[in-house]
Amino acid sequence: MAPVPLSGSVPQSGRADMRAGAIVRPRLLDLLEVDPAPVTVLQAPSGYGKTTLVRQWAAGPRPPEERLVWVALSAEVESDRAFWTTVVAAGCRLGHLSPERAGVVADDVDALDDPVPVLRDLLAGRAPVVLVVDAYEHARGATDQVDRDILRLTAELPNLRVVVTTRAATTLADPVHQVRDAVRLIGEQDLGFTPEETALLFAEHLPDDLGAAAADVHRDTRGYPLAIRAASLALRGRSRLPARDSAEWRAIVAQDLSSQMHDAALSEFVRDTAAAPYFDLELAQALTGLEDAGPVVDRLEWNGFGRWVPYLADRPVFQYVDSLREAVRGDLRAHDSDRYRRSAGTAATWLHDHDEHEQALELAVDAGRYELASRIFRSVLLSSPESYTTDHLDRQLARIPRTVLMRQPALAFARGLALLSNPATRGASAEYFLRAAEQTGEDWRGLDRGSSFFQRVAKSASLRFIGRYVEAAAAGRSALDFYDDIDIGDDDRLLELRAMGLRQLGYSLFQAGELEDAHAVVIRAITTATRPWARNYTLVYGLGLSAISGWGREAAYTAQLIDPAAWPRDHAYTYVNALGRIGNAMLRLDAFDFAGALAEYDGCESFVHTAEFWPFLTWTLLQAHLGLGEPAPESQRIADALQASPPPPGTGENFGTAALHGLLAIAWLSQGRTREAAQLLRRPTRWPGQLAPAQVLSRLTAGDAAGALHVVPRLEAVPGHSIRSRASLLTLGAAAALRAGHPDAAGALLDRAASLYAEHGARTHLLHVPGKDLEALRDLARHTGRTAASAYLDVDVVGTIDPGVEVVPLTAQEVTVLRASIDHPRRSDLAAALHLSPETVKSHMRSIYRKWGVSSREAALERGLRLGLLGDDPTG
Repeated sequence: MAPVPLSGSVPQSGRADMRAGAIVRPRLLDLLEVDPAPVTVLQAPSGYGKTTLVRQWAAGPRPPEERLVWVALSAEVESDRAFWTTVVAAGCRLGHLSPERAGVVADDVDALDDPVPVLRDLLAGRAPVVLVVDAYEHARGATDQVDRDILRLTAELPNLRVVVTTRAATTLADPVHQVRDAVRLIGEQDLGFTPEETALLFAEHLPDDLGAAAADVHRDTRGYPLAIRAASLALRGRSRLPARDSAEWRAIVAQDLSSQMHDAALSEFVRDTAAAPYFDLELAQALTGLEDAGPVVDRLEWNGFGRWVPYLADRPVFQYVDSLREAVRGDLRAHDSDRYRRSAGTAATWLHDHDEHEQALELAVDAGRYELASRIFRSVLLSSPESYTTDHLDRQLARIPRTVLMRQPALAFARGLALLSNPATRGASAEYFLRAAEQTGEDWRGLDRGSSFFQRVAKSASLRFIGRYVEAAAAGRSALDFYDDIDIGDDDRLLELRAMGLRQLGYSLFQAGELEDAHAVVIRAITTATRPWARNYTLVYGLGLSAISGWGREAAYTAQLIDPAAWPRDHAYTYVNALGRIGNAMLRLDAFDFAGALAEYDGCESFVHTAEFWPFLTWTLLQAHLGLGEPAPESQRIADALQASPPPPGTGENFGTAALHGLLAIAWLSQGRTREAAQLLRRPTRWPGQLAPAQVLSRLTAGDAAGALHVVPRLEAVPGHSIRSRASLLTLGAAAALRAGHPDAAGALLDRAASLYAEHGARTHLLHVPGKDLEALRDLARHTGRTAASAYLDVDVVGTIDPGVEVVPLTAQEVTVLRASIDHPRRSDLAAALHLSPETVKSHMRSIYRKWGVSSREAALERGLRLGLLGDDPTG
């Protein structure tokens, strides 16, 4: 028998009618049909017949041009973006949108911060649209935002009506919206049976002598529809009425639907199909072996055990009443686990084939189908890229025995990611990553090419997570070799896999110090990203890694390619954009905008201390504090963190940690703490180039200019350099050459550093040059006509490395300039206010910085306030 269609005639007035085993209640249909509000909310606990009522209403006469979209939420929705994507998918399945149009709309909804304009443009000017959202309580944490979206859409689109059934609270039910006629609320009092409706139900189902029990049942159930229906079914097979105050009567009133399967065949069918959250006739046949399950399902619907809901355009699905399904599932798990596992495995495969991945994962785990669970997990990552940054899958994964996880590297990797995302469980992730890191060809035997590439990427990433960075890079190169042999063809799954896999492999190479190769891989990843959000996820790798390396001009160009509107909601402030934040912070540091660099992390608390990019993120924070003249607290915080157990994420024998050690040594030198700096510089590393600038600076601050100059050639030849470390080394070498009385050597080194700046734009490292040396280099460039070097050194800061600088008095003019800078932070405005030239103001500010050993206007003002020089009479 075919499923009940969403069309047909439903009486709108007169006595209550019977249809499909349930009474039709005209008074409630009138609430839905007569003078409808743009939004109708049916809000009541389970069992009040909300879905039955709306289904009866939808099956009634509808305008021929009207489009009905029925969305039955059966799993938690994490965001309004996910909600509206589900709505678009339902519209496609029902034939209201072509697959191509639905794909474009879903991509736009997925990418934009605000999906409402996309949906408004889709629906504006169209025929009337009715959106029915059944089980809206599954919107969970996204409810408030979806509520706002619905109210905005219905206010702007007169052709849109929304009908919602829910067991949970929703702001749509706020009385304010009802007063404004924007929402009609149908609640428990409306949905409860009246005595007349109870009597009608009993008259239809029971003999006359038992129908007399209707009034007592209504009184004892307080009109609760599910209890009334269950009681009527429980009384059907009886020849007499039990006494109203007897235990027998109370059992009838409290009768559970799951105990009403008196038909053995019907009960067996339910037990075979209850594992699935819903099923079509094809899945029902696979689960039960029945060639035609239609008549059985029709009987189930007639008896009130479930309902047909739209799913595909030509194929609805049947969904059991929640209480019945949970009761049967619980009984199967306890008493017939083999049967339940067989059904769960079949249902998991069906759900996976229909892109219901998270529900499929839960059932695959229930079934013990771990190879299937591995495939589903890969699909989850591809369809929901943010999944690897949260622990929301851990509920399913935690139920897999550890011994099984150790035999399934993809699932071990999944469990490691879930544990890694939570600081409280981070330490427990290592054993699972170790299993994924130890994958071999035997683990990949029999996998398709895409799955094999995915697990090779997982191996490289897992080696990073357990601190084996050089091996991670080797595994990454092996995965790249394998990738180059894959024939992508028209496999959409491989198309989506490419960008994610390549950017992960690029980062593995980067942390092994293979900067240029890493850059090339990330460029490949960017060119393969097709969807707007995937392109953003990949571009931030290009931005961050370029800026870290010192390719600042390329990083700035990459930053311009990132589309702010393409970020899914809030993702610009999450782990997936961590490298984008780091890259932007480094670009601000190269512009000596220290406060702006710190501000890049505003709103990003979720990953600042937990991301594997911690060494680079911390590098930017320390550099900003160094520029602001306040490195001491930050230096100590970092030193303490590096000594902690477990150490911060992403630290270890890698390029990023070496870079952080080099900068921390410079920060210690700026504070005169040479012992702490020396301890860092004595640590062995594969990337000594990252320590080279600090090695030269330590000799300069010790007064050994000749020794500093002497080691420059050797330090330049060591491995592990980046553009930043090389430019810093050359500039400090030029300062050492000047101090040692070799101006020609100083000029040559300075020219090379200036050339790197001209080509790449990195010069934050000028902060690391002692103030007097930086001024001497400026004089050298000016007097020898080195225009490129002058441009390189032309910045309104001086070096921070002047430990033990005395408080040198300022001139009256310098105090005047400093005082005026409080109200005029821009040099041009300050010059105009004092009737001076900008160059004169610049000269005064540099003199103040040099005298006081500070590197910014904010630090100079703080020193002036402490010294009491910023009163009304600066000359007094």
